Amino acid sequence: MKRILISVLALSLATSAVWAQNKTAKTVKAKPAAVTVDCSATTDGQITDNVKAKLAGTPSLKDQAISVATTAGVVTLTGKVKTSSSKGVATRMAKAVPCVKKVDNRCEAEVKAVPPKAKNAKPKNSM
Repeated sequence: MKRILISVLALSLATSAVWAQNKTAKTVKAKPAAVTVDCSATTDGQITDNVKAKLAGTPSLKDQAISVATTAGVVTLTGKVKTSSSKGVATRMAKAVPCVKKVDNRCEAEVKAVPPKAKNAKPKNSM
């Protein structure tokens, strides 16, 4: 009787472990090793060049005139961009460059004039 009870218990534990596995779980991909950059050996000119390359490689910023200047790892962006969202994209792209400590985005978004709505306009009846 003990043998049967122990066998049933062992069998139920083994099958519960199999059924408890999540078959729909995604496998975790190994992340590439982070590349460390020695920022003490990186010059402001190199950071400026890297930010310019990053901005030029971004499709939404490709045709926009953005000037880049770097002082002590702080990047300053100036110029005109088409939309305020382009300004945000430029900031994020500059921050993604290694050794950039801070981004000061002074770009101006072009504002399209929207005609004001008439206050006393009466709706037209189609009678």
